[in-house]
Order: sequence, then structure tokens, then C-alpha cells
Amino acid sequence: MQSPSYYEFLGRPKLISGKRALEQIPVELEGYGAARPLVIADGAASGIGPAIVKAMFDSNLAIGALFDGHVAGSTSGIVRELAGLYAARKCDSIIVAGGGSLVDAAKCVNIEVCEKQSAARFAGENRIHRELRPIVLVPTALVTGYEAARYASIDGEIIGSDFLSPDIVVIDSRITSTAGSNPTLVSGLTALAHSIEASISPGANPMIDAYAYASIRLLCENLPAAVRKPKNGGKSMAVANGCALAGTVFSNAPAGMAHYLAEALSDGSGVNPGIFMGILVRSLLKARLAAKTGFRDELCLALAGPDIYSSSEASKRPQAAIQSLDSMFNELGSGVPSNLESAGVSRERLGSAARQAAAASPSKLSAKECGNLLERAWGGK
Repeated sequence: MQSPSYYEFLGRPKLISGKRALEQIPVELEGYGAARPLVIADGAASGIGPAIVKAMFDSNLAIGALFDGHVAGSTSGIVRELAGLYAARKCDSIIVAGGGSLVDAAKCVNIEVCEKQSAARFAGENRIHRELRPIVLVPTALVTGYEAARYASIDGEIIGSDFLSPDIVVIDSRITSTAGSNPTLVSGLTALAHSIEASISPGANPMIDAYAYASIRLLCENLPAAVRKPKNGGKSMAVANGCALAGTVFSNAPAGMAHYLAEALSDGSGVNPGIFMGILVRSLLKARLAAKTGFRDELCLALAGPDIYSSSEASKRPQAAIQSLDSMFNELGSGVPSNLESAGVSRERLGSAARQAAAASPSKLSAKECGNLLERAWGGK
């Protein structure tokens, strides 16, 4: 296990998962001195708003306002509207049930009601310097990877702050089973890529390893079944747990090459970045194996599982790990193309995507190494 001489780890959010988990929300909010939440629910998935309201019946909590609608994107307009609703109904906390842009918008509402100015002004890193109001995330599917992490998006810009992680994530099968196959797939692939890239990053530490291991095992063991039958409460909850853990990993480790390349490829393509992350992270691991760079035992154990890991010779564990990962992707079937070409990416697009990813990366990835990975992934290597 890699143990640096010094490291920091942000352990938020608190995770509550299981039967009747929703009913724990009033007690948790009471601990923060909150009793009048704004509930923001994904109206595109029927029954989420009423399920949250019903779970509050036998409590001292009073719902200040309920927004049960569809949010197409986290924009200044919708955030301003929701912040106005929060203020008008004298709310003191936020419960957001859903994923993607809805959660981004809820986090930005929290910024605006606390800072009394547009959330867009806080784009960038560490421009929020104090605790915000309590926010509870009840995920359907964590499709962007930002939901349970320290990030939010507004008007296409990213805000990063330790104070943006949800205070509590509540995982309940009544909510997770409302997600369809595609949101479940892309959320799982995004989380898997984030956890794998964190595990091979130079800044990995024992806490990142622990969270990443749990995330990867939950996803490898449950994602194919959850995609086939998203209404399977046990499997959908397991995937949501894996994604929530990956959110904490993502809060503590820098985004890697697969993340930035997937974001670049997705731009204007209509394909969710999670699909590209799934393709790219496999090629990334195979490239490391081919270059004899290898990867750490902790990742081999997470990908292969304890049985295959323990029965493999030490020198063959990386190959066994990749074979286990390939096997999981085979179970996912046609939902994940085998290479970038099959995903509709033209070869001419690779150069500009490499330059875009390199420019977006604060760790200064080179366009050349980005291009090399894209070439491998385009051919499915």
C-alpha cells in the first residue's frame, strides 16, 4: 500500500444506505439545526417527489417548498429561480433527489442563498471559504461523477470547493430503481474510470485506496446486472453506493487523462462522457501493461477480486486484472462500444480532442500522450 509521508483526505459526505433510508433524513437535518428544506426532485422520473414527501410524514420537519420538474441544464436562470423559491418560502436546507444537472443546480442554489450573489462568480477552484447550508443528496444515478463530489457546474463552468460536497448522501432502492439502463450504465462507467485513475495516480494514499477498492468491487460485481434490470433494488443500490464512493475518491484525487479526453470527445458529439471513459480507461490500463509500467497490487486486487488475485502469480496479476475488466465489459454488451471508432469518433477528431484535453488539465497533460491514448482507444487496443 502506498503511504506518502504526508497527505490530506476529505471524508465527506456521510453515507446512509439501505431499507427506509429516506426516513432518516429528518433526524439528520435536525442535527444541523435545519427543519424546513427546499426539496428539488427530478420530475422526469415519476414518483420521486412524492416518495420524499411521504418519507417526511412522521417527523417534525416541514417541507418549505417542492420543485418537482425537469432541469435541462444547470444555468444561471434556473438557479436564480430556485434560489428565489428558497428565500420566499424561508427554507433552511436543501434535499435534492436525482442526478446530473439537477444536482449541479441544487449546489449552485446553495451558493447563491448563502453568498447572496451569482454562483457563476465562484467558477474556478476554492473561491468558497465557508460552510453552506445543509444539503442532502438522494441519487437516482450519478451520471456526471460530480454529484457526490466537491464540484458543481453552472453555465458550462466548473466550481470546485470542499464546501460543495453534499453533507449527506441517502441511497434508497425506492429512488435508485427509478433510473433507467442508460443512466445506470454511464454513471457506473464514470465512477469506475474515476476510481481506477485515482488508484494509479501519483497522489494515491491509503484512504483513496480504501474508497477506490470498495467502489471498483461494487461496480464490477453489480453494474452488468443493474444495467440489464435497473429496477432490481439490490443491484441498483450497490451501483449507487459504488458511484457515491467514487465521488469521494474524485474529490481527493485529480482527474486523470481518461476523464479529460472523454469530456473533450463528448463535446458536441451527443455521447455521454461516461461511455468514452469506459473505452479510454481500458486502453489506458493496457497501455501501462504494454509499456511495463504496470499498476499497483491494490488495483489488481480491486479489478480481479480476491479469488483471482490470490490464485495468480504476482507477475501475472495485472494481466488477470485486465481480463477481469474485459469480462465485465463483455457482460455490458453493445451498450459500450469496443473502441472509439465504433462510438462514432472520426480519426480526424483525435488531434483536436487531444489538444483540448491537454489544455483543460491543470496537471499539464501533454497533447502527445493524450494523442497516443486516443490512437490506442480508436483501434480498440
